[in-house]
Amino acid sequence: NQESSSHPRRIPNNISILMIIDTFLFNDEFDMLDIHLAITNHFVDRWIVLEASRTFSGIPKPYNLTENLARYQAQYPDRIQVVTLELNEDQTNLICETMMRQGLQPAINQYSDEDIVIHGDLDEIVDPTKWPAIVDLMNANDCAVTCGFEMYMYRFDQKADRNWKGSVAARKRMFVTPHELYKGQNVKRKDRSHCVGLKEPVGWHWTWIGTDELVKNKARSCIESQHRDPDQILEAFKRLDTISAINHKCTTQTINTAYPEQVQSV
Repeated sequence: NQESSSHPRRIPNNISILMIIDTFLFNDEFDMLDIHLAITNHFVDRWIVLEASRTFSGIPKPYNLTENLARYQAQYPDRIQVVTLELNEDQTNLICETMMRQGLQPAINQYSDEDIVIHGDLDEIVDPTKWPAIVDLMNANDCAVTCGFEMYMYRFDQKADRNWKGSVAARKRMFVTPHELYKGQNVKRKDRSHCVGLKEPVGWHWTWIGTDELVKNKARSCIESQHRDPDQILEAFKRLDTISAINHKCTTQTINTAYPEQVQSV
């Protein structure tokens, strides 16, 4: 409950909740993990993180977070649970993604039906100042809430010309597995017909942000760019040519960022 919580919830007292569990997948993006934990620390009780033995593209990889979990124990004692998943070499791309998102469910099962689960990707982060409105909307409609995010690419001041369908929040009784919660009945694209949503963005999708090696490794690892040259993708991002970098999806523009205090202080 809120009285026994060991960290600042910053949630109005009239919101009836038990636990808030944030769930996502992990590859090797430790800087983004640091940001994600620091921001969501203001309203999340537990994080459940799944890392697999292979990337989406099927490349074998170590359990990076499992091997480095000790670095987080002092700041977040007993609040991070890591789930590992062994994949075969033929389990790649959408099959791999589905298995990974579904693989979080056994860990989620330990919580009550009324606990709130957030599921998305590591670089999809809810704005703590918007969280009460998300819960209010969930309570009013008794269904999952889809979170629209502002999208930034390669740099924190490179804002995309479109927003992003990001994380989904729901009480545990409202979904079967995180995969169905996040993507609905559509394996390839996100189907959010089972959700309600706020009109304004409620967080950020900070994608393709990191060191040169992280950007190239993402190019090798993810579904949409694994067959492209990682060096060419990196060079396109350095030119701020996001259309060439990610298959002609959208442009970005440089803006003066005005992130909330919880973000600026990370």
